[in-house]
Amino acid sequence: MKSIFFRIIHITELNRLEDEIERLADPQEKAARMKLLERITDAIADYDCHVRAYAYQQTIQKLVDRGLLFEPVARTPVTAAWDNEFDKRVPPAMKQSKKHYTNQFRWHLFSFELLPAIQGEEACRLFHSAEKDELYLFFDRAEECYQIKNANLLTAKDIEALRESAPWITPICICTIL
Repeated sequence: MKSIFFRIIHITELNRLEDEIERLADPQEKAARMKLLERITDAIADYDCHVRAYAYQQTIQKLVDRGLLFEPVARTPVTAAWDNEFDKRVPPAMKQSKKHYTNQFRWHLFSFELLPAIQGEEACRLFHSAEKDELYLFFDRAEECYQIKNANLLTAKDIEALRESAPWITPICICTIL
């Protein structure tokens, strides 16, 4: 789902508008316009989050209706297991060359090519053929975390639907560790 915020607001034009406001000589008028602009963008962002949260809940419900079980779990043990499992595989010299990957998104271990990754259609094919009774689902930059049971019913398209409808603009992580 494309962000409604970016469907309504053209970011380049928003930046130009902010620049125009910054160039105003009258500090009171500058503050008034910035406050109004912030209210507008906050309202659009709130609407965007609301629509995405609804779509996300609908996506979860469709998966539950198909027989998947989503049990909320504490996020910290899951992300700690992920970090322990994958981070330990990265040689120290490679960590130094990409020293800030751990402060960004966990999938950067793969996108920065610190660890090998299977991608595209091959990854989808292997995901479908893998034995997976239980999986853990979490998002970087969000507290939500689930243990998914009957995970053999989960497809790569389902994961994409969850990612696209998530109210957080953030990567999704799936793991079998713990």
